[in-house]
Amino acid sequence: MTREPSVSGLSMIIIVLVLGLAGGWSIRTVLMLVGFGAGWLLASVFDASFLVSLAIALAGALMAWLVLRLATTVVFFLVGGLVGVLVGARLFRLLEGGDGNLLLAIVFIPAIGIAGGWLAEKTRESFVAWGTSIGGAALVLSGIGVLVTSLAWLRDPGETWQAVVGALVWITLSVFFRFTQKAVGSKD
Repeated sequence: MTREPSVSGLSMIIIVLVLGLAGGWSIRTVLMLVGFGAGWLLASVFDASFLVSLAIALAGALMAWLVLRLATTVVFFLVGGLVGVLVGARLFRLLEGGDGNLLLAIVFIPAIGIAGGWLAEKTRESFVAWGTSIGGAALVLSGIGVLVTSLAWLRDPGETWQAVVGALVWITLSVFFRFTQKAVGSKD
């Protein structure tokens, strides 16, 4: 049996009320409250005093926050890196002029991927919104180029005018996708 059941019970009620009423506002708030609650419950299992319970609960909240920060950074970097590789591959196809230099592709595409990962980690939600628009447009144009023989130049432009028109169509489709995202409720 815990030494201070009324304090422990009141703490849990306050945490649950904040979690229930404000949890939709911030995932950070939710995870820190869950970490705090888990730490408090862990301390109560060992019949800890109020101050020890509070210290363990605060340590649990801090650990939850640190894990969230690390996981968020890694996830945004990976998403940005993947979008960057996709965009890099599309740019390479537009700019390489049909030569297909393997060494240049091995350097260029991962470099764009790393830059995309860095940019995504710094700008977060804005990058995800624009990155999915740009990457999605690149995939759509490549898909059309595969499916429609007369539009194969959208996937693999052989002449300068095809690369220029393909880039303009890509930009236009990307902007259209982004405006569509905003219209259906995406943030930013």
